[in-house]
Amino acid sequence: MSQYRTWILVLIVALPGCATLSPDPCRNNDWYAIGYEDGLAGRPPGPASGPERYCPTAIAEPELAQYRLGREAGLGAYCTSQNGFELGKGGSRYQGVCNGAVETEFLRAYQQGQQIHDVETQIRRLDSILTVNESERDRLGERIQQRRTELAQGRLDVEAQEMLHADLRELEATVAMVEAEIDSLEAALREQHAQLALLRQSGYPR
Repeated sequence: MSQYRTWILVLIVALPGCATLSPDPCRNNDWYAIGYEDGLAGRPPGPASGPERYCPTAIAEPELAQYRLGREAGLGAYCTSQNGFELGKGGSRYQGVCNGAVETEFLRAYQQGQQIHDVETQIRRLDSILTVNESERDRLGERIQQRRTELAQGRLDVEAQEMLHADLRELEATVAMVEAEIDSLEAALREQHAQLALLRQSGYPR
């Protein structure tokens, strides 16, 4: 009788496990939607961007056909001139998924967008350097003002005054170099902004 009860207990414990089996990922996915997502994202074929991401084994031909149909539809939306332009402008990487004449138009727009991205990146870099130089100029200006105030007070002996004058001349020479660098940066920024305006005016190829 005790052995009979043990078998019943084993069956009761085991039965719920049968009800929690996961569905087969190789058959129960929406393969058209997965393919469309991969195509729309411009992912190239491969283990990291294909059915293998969702299915540990090779999927059956009907599911694979649905994936391919979805991928082609997604690529149709991805491989447009407007999308190419936006991707280039955003600095996104193109992985060679478009074909033929469509790719030619896509790349033309993509490269135009890249030009805008490159100019905008250069402007940000120049702005950053300019900010650093302006801060340095202001810091040096404060030191120069301090040295001039100390000299004007007339409390220093001759040797200390000479040292202060030498320090002041050095600071003023450094400020002159920093200001020359600022002028150069501002000129470069004006040029880059003018180029950016021309690129933006043309927009993306239609």
